[in-house]
Amino acid sequence: MKGKKVQAPVRVDFGGGTTDIYPFTHTHGGAVLNCGINRYVVGKIVKTDKSVHLEYTGHTPTSSGLGTSGVMNLVWLALISQIKLKRKGAVSFKNRMELAEGVYALEQSMGLVGGKQDQYAAAFGGINYIEFKGDKVKIEQLKLSSQFVKKLESKLVLIYTGKPHFSGNTNKDMMDDLKKGKNTKNLIKIRDIAKGMKNALKKEDLHRFSELMNEETIERKKLHEGIIGSRLQSFIDKGFKNDAIAAKVCGSGGGGSILFFTDKKKKLSKVFGDKVIDFKFDFGGLRWI
Repeated sequence: MKGKKVQAPVRVDFGGGTTDIYPFTHTHGGAVLNCGINRYVVGKIVKTDKSVHLEYTGHTPTSSGLGTSGVMNLVWLALISQIKLKRKGAVSFKNRMELAEGVYALEQSMGLVGGKQDQYAAAFGGINYIEFKGDKVKIEQLKLSSQFVKKLESKLVLIYTGKPHFSGNTNKDMMDDLKKGKNTKNLIKIRDIAKGMKNALKKEDLHRFSELMNEETIERKKLHEGIIGSRLQSFIDKGFKNDAIAAKVCGSGGGGSILFFTDKKKKLSKVFGDKVIDFKFDFGGLRWI
């Protein structure tokens, strides 16, 4: 019997965000490197004698920059479509692809300006390198050793800045600039950084990975003045003053969360206190529970 609830992870984007948004996907081809984390959206259909409704439970702060809205839509579509299971609670590769694409199509029909990475990260979980060429999506699920995955987790600190962000506004501004030819070179660099990050992880080269995190932030800042304002910069500065090696703004910026890379996780976590979002990688993706 199927579970009565559907669960899917939010994501942390390591690099390449914004290159998954039309028209860049069609003019140059985008690429992202992201990961599902063990912070979830859980949805269920509640039936009574008088009504039927959908309930969500989220395990992330509001407007965290971790792709929560896309995950909610994925959970909703999975619930109403009543997809078949591959095995205990699991969903087939084909169904994950179809659901992710279905959510993206739904969001586009609503006039939302956004990309595809959130839906695919939530559907598959794990650490993924995803390419977007025209309407085609290609996913490479990185096969990393459990020892290296733990080492990577031990270097990462995710913090919530407390400032809500609205990705649609920022994304629209960036795509408008792209149409005017203002930020094409920056987006190409951001796309290529994602590929470099993938290669660094496959080689277990965390030094290079951290360098690329900083390069991504430098290029992202050039895309639009609203991506890293004075508030986010103050968090980044605070991190570097307390032994952070690299910093990456999550999502479209303007607020939300920041991912730090550090050799002193305990110290950095203590500095940011209750703003830290503890996490480990999620490798299950969308599933019935």
